[in-house]
Amino acid sequence: MTSTTQERPTEVGPRRSRVWRGGAVVAADVTVAEITEQLEGDEATRAWWWVPRTAEALRPTAELFALDGLAVDDVLSDREPPKLDTVGRTVLLIGALVSFDAGAEELRRDRVAVLATDRMLAVVADESAGAALTRRLAENTTVLSADGVAAGLHLLLDTMVHSETKTLLAMEDAADELTTSLFDDKPMNRADQLRAFRLRQSIAALRRVSAPMAEILLDLSGAAARAAADDDPLADLLHGGVIRRMQDVCDHAQHAAAETNTLRELLSSAYETNLALSDVHLNVIMKKLSAWAAIIAVPTLITGFLGMNVPYPGFGDGQGFLAGLTVMVLAVLTLFVLFKRKGWL
Repeated sequence: MTSTTQERPTEVGPRRSRVWRGGAVVAADVTVAEITEQLEGDEATRAWWWVPRTAEALRPTAELFALDGLAVDDVLSDREPPKLDTVGRTVLLIGALVSFDAGAEELRRDRVAVLATDRMLAVVADESAGAALTRRLAENTTVLSADGVAAGLHLLLDTMVHSETKTLLAMEDAADELTTSLFDDKPMNRADQLRAFRLRQSIAALRRVSAPMAEILLDLSGAAARAAADDDPLADLLHGGVIRRMQDVCDHAQHAAAETNTLRELLSSAYETNLALSDVHLNVIMKKLSAWAAIIAVPTLITGFLGMNVPYPGFGDGQGFLAGLTVMVLAVLTLFVLFKRKGWL
C-alpha cells in the first residue's frame, strides 16, 4: 500500500514507498517508474507510495492509474469536498486530515486524495499530511501483507476519521471554556464573542468535512459487504477481509458527524443565551437606576417644598427643619427597604 516517492529519479524530495510480494518488502523508497517495473514483473506484487500534491509530481501516477482530466482536477483542487468516485478500475477518494488551533480558534485542513486498485495505492497529499499517512502504512506492514490494498485504504480512512475525532474533542473543550462564562455577573466580553465567532466558523468547516466522510464510509462499508464483481470496482477492491474494520471506522465517522452537528447547535444556543443574558443584565441595571432615582426624588421633593417662600407649619423654626429631615430619612429608608425586598437593589 502506498506512500510517496519522487516521480522521477532526478526529482529532489522525500521518498516514501513500499513494494512487496507476499509478506516481504522487495523495494522501498523507489520511483514510480521502478514501482511499475516491479508490478509488471510479478502479478503477486503490490505497492503503495506518496505523491506530492502538485501537477508535475502527480503526472506519472495519474498516467499509471489512467486518471482523466476531471479526476486530476479533483485531486489537485483546494476546494473539492470529500468525495468517492471510480475512474475505470481505479477508486478515487478525496478527504482531509484536520486539526484545531485552540489559540486562534482555526481549523486546519490538509487535503488528501487516495488512488487505489487491487494492486496499487497512492496517497496524494502535501508533506505534513503525507508524512502522517505514510507513517501509518509503514507501521502496519503485517496487516498490509495479509489483506493487501484494502487494508491500506482502511488505515488511511481510519487516520483521517481519527483526526476528525481528535479535532472535535479540542473544539468541545474550547466551547466548554466559553460557555462556562455565560452565567457570570456579566455576559461575554468582546474578546470572548470574537472567539465564539471564530469557533463557529471552524465547526462549520469541520462539518463540511465530517458529513461527506460519513457518507463515504457508509458507501465503502456497504461495498465491503458486497460480492466482488467486474462492474463494481469498490466491491472488487474491498470485499471480504475488511468488512468489520470498514464498519467500525464508518461508526466512528457517523459519530463524528453527529457530534459536530451537536456542537454546532450548542454554540448557536450559547450565542442566543448570551444575547438573552445581555438583555437580562440590562434590565437589572435599569431596575437599579430606577430604584435609586426614586429614592433620590423623595428628598428632592421635600427640600423643594421646604424651600418655598411662603409660610408653612414650622417655617423659620428649628423644629420644622428637624421634622422635614426626619420625613426625608424615613421616606428614603422605607423606599430602600421596599426596593431591596423586591430585588431592585
